[in-house]
Amino acid sequence: MAFWQLTRLRVVYPVLLFFLLFVDGSLMAGMGGILTAFPWYILPTLTLVWLFYAIQFEVDKDMPFWLYVILIGILFDMYYTGIFGTYTLAFIVAVAVMKQLHKVLDERLLSGITIFLIGLIVYLVVTYGAGFIIGSANVSLGTFFVFEVLPTAILNIIVATICYYPTWSLFQFLK
Repeated sequence: MAFWQLTRLRVVYPVLLFFLLFVDGSLMAGMGGILTAFPWYILPTLTLVWLFYAIQFEVDKDMPFWLYVILIGILFDMYYTGIFGTYTLAFIVAVAVMKQLHKVLDERLLSGITIFLIGLIVYLVVTYGAGFIIGSANVSLGTFFVFEVLPTAILNIIVATICYYPTWSLFQFLK
């Protein structure tokens, strides 16, 4: 791999990751009435989808991936919650689980979506657990799974599936 190709990936990936951080917030701000219509609470997690793509297409080895995961978690905490550590921990744990699952499963679409689904559930459960510990989670676990995890998983799996092959092509171009 030529140096300029490696540099291209190291520049494009974090820029898009940072951009998707704000797209997540913009989607919630612009479509909040639709995404949070009672009783549903749908959370777009494009940032986590982008981290999943790096693992699935094995570009995480060509850049300081864990640094990006930690930094995006810190930025997420600062920008969205103001409570340091919740999303940082959620991103780290979800990415670690997805990396371990990627060792077992292959690169096919269905295997990838399974990896992402498990990582997304881990991410949501960690944020719920942190909210429960600090007293900001005021719904039962059953309600949380039915009205937040299920619709969030459906939306994000659709997004991850639609963008799977275009992202694979982008990474092939950048490699």
